[in-house]
Amino acid sequence: MTTGKLKVALFGCGKMGMHHVQAIDIQGTGTLVAAADPHMDPLAATELLGGNVTFYSDPEELLNSVKPDVVHIVTPPDSHTNLAKLALEHGANIYVEKPFALTESEAQEILDLAKEKNLSVCAAHQVQFQDPGQKYKTYLPLTGEMVHVESYFSFKTVRRYTPVEQIIDILPHPVYLLLGAFEENAKGKEEAPSVELKALKVDAKGEVHALLQHGDTTGVLVVTLNGRPIESYLKMICKNGSINADFILSGVGRLPGPGVSALAQIFLPFTRARQLIFGTIGTILKMIFKKHKSYAGLGELVGTFYTSIIENTPSPVSEKSIIDTVRICELVGNQLIEDDKVLQAKNQATLEQLEAQLSPSDTDKGVVLVTGGTGFLGKVFAQEMRQRGWRVRVIARKLPLADNRVPGVEYVHGDVAEDQPAEYYKDVKVVAHLAAETMGGQKEHERNTIEATRKMITASASNGVKHFINISSIAVLKPGKEVGGPVNERTPVDSNNIGRGPYVWGKLKAEELAAELSSSLDISCKTIRLGPLVDFKSFTPPGRLGRDAGPFFIAMGNPWNHLSVCDVHTASNVIRFYAENFDEAPNVLNLVESKAPKRSELTKMLKENRPELTMIWIPDLVLRFLSLCLKGVLKLMKPGNKPLDLHAAFSAEKYDSSLAGTVIHDASKK
Repeated sequence: MTTGKLKVALFGCGKMGMHHVQAIDIQGTGTLVAAADPHMDPLAATELLGGNVTFYSDPEELLNSVKPDVVHIVTPPDSHTNLAKLALEHGANIYVEKPFALTESEAQEILDLAKEKNLSVCAAHQVQFQDPGQKYKTYLPLTGEMVHVESYFSFKTVRRYTPVEQIIDILPHPVYLLLGAFEENAKGKEEAPSVELKALKVDAKGEVHALLQHGDTTGVLVVTLNGRPIESYLKMICKNGSINADFILSGVGRLPGPGVSALAQIFLPFTRARQLIFGTIGTILKMIFKKHKSYAGLGELVGTFYTSIIENTPSPVSEKSIIDTVRICELVGNQLIEDDKVLQAKNQATLEQLEAQLSPSDTDKGVVLVTGGTGFLGKVFAQEMRQRGWRVRVIARKLPLADNRVPGVEYVHGDVAEDQPAEYYKDVKVVAHLAAETMGGQKEHERNTIEATRKMITASASNGVKHFINISSIAVLKPGKEVGGPVNERTPVDSNNIGRGPYVWGKLKAEELAAELSSSLDISCKTIRLGPLVDFKSFTPPGRLGRDAGPFFIAMGNPWNHLSVCDVHTASNVIRFYAENFDEAPNVLNLVESKAPKRSELTKMLKENRPELTMIWIPDLVLRFLSLCLKGVLKLMKPGNKPLDLHAAFSAEKYDSSLAGTVIHDASKK
């Protein structure tokens, strides 16, 4: 038995690594003493982790210096096996993030080494340790032997992943939940049967359907990136009732008893409704009052693992569960990869056919170099420039797959916050800098917005590019209520105000940097500040219009009030106009539609795209009253914090769009 607090080390200081820091911090049984990440700046890491955590760039150096009791491995999946074995060789127990290993043989190597060293291993099966994952087990004795289990997971798409990469990344969660139900059902039996994968159907666009068998119990696994709404549940059909563990909101629903009588059938929907309502309310209250102090289930699993090390008891995640999860994920992942090869070959052939039909680009126009060319605006702009005869070169951190490429556009690999090869600038006449960080905190925006702008402008100037178009945000300007009157191009910017959020802060710093470099280098920089970007042809509402809530859309403000936005096609056309008529274009432009649409016109567009929605309007007067009430409540609950101004969050800024109207008109004529 170990005495005293465990010394804990962390490998990997990314976003998930920070969740582990929180989970470790709330444990009374372990203390984070060191961290290692070869890809992180030591000063930034020290600032992030605090002075009590020693930072190393080399994991082996950490192990030799600190000799931790436990190591959390929160690094890219292909590094898990080597780092896990390294930590075990140095005498540390290990917690390994998902996927535990890429292959069953690698997982077995890790577990065999841990057994040889008499050390403990835990896999990141944290969803099992959320409240629903623990509670459903207490109801199983009431519902009898399990007949059928369904593990369902629908998830939103993330742009930095391909569908196959994303499915493989999230797959362990629904797999280990399904296997956990099998394992729970087999408790008390003399010999647990093995899990067999009986059938598998995958689609590289983001679908997995699998049939598994565990003795007499059948399991169905469904993972989808396309099905909606977002759900994660484990449904167990038993011989004396059913249980539904919902891992998103509503907790655990249980219907014990055979339910075959007419009276039971009548009461069934009422029982379900009661459990759903009270389960959801309970979960929301926990979220509001922050009962969960770390990533859901992670703190509970980490605490249980630490206790098992101290008391020399089995790990909370069994060896069989780890091996079976990796094995099933490997089988499914291999099939997804094979299906993806077929899909990509088909998409590549289609792309080549479309490119063969294109007219040759105009060599006299030269090349437009685009950053952010795979994004919402960037794809539209790249397509428009290619249609106008320009050669288009897009720098992308991750090269898009064939079905996400614009025909005739050249894509090159690069991180715009780093130096790029000189050949990327060959024949470039103008740079359109559309890229910017949209997530993360100040550090991420400092690198991916500010430093990226510096790199792009200086490299453009040194490679002989004379024209640089910098895309900024209209949010960098001080609001009209502060300056008195509609906002225009002469309105002062809101300098050094990090309170506006890291995105606005980063955009303003980049804009100021562009102006500074333009005056000191042999290059001309012009800035277009975009208003809220929408697509009138496939409308998704901007945040200031309101929020959707299931079958309803809560529209904020008065229907007849105007809300300034910028259509993505308008923005593309204006940027194209700047590229082709750079000298005559304004140095700075606040780009919104020349005539701001009414809120009711925008909700009509939304209704055309989402006919199932029912519009509920909260008039401006009511919104002001609700905002005052909320401010009062928040001041009482958190006296030291600045309360949220609900009315300001949805109110519309007034812009003088006369210059934007002129440029939009001129762009439409050329």
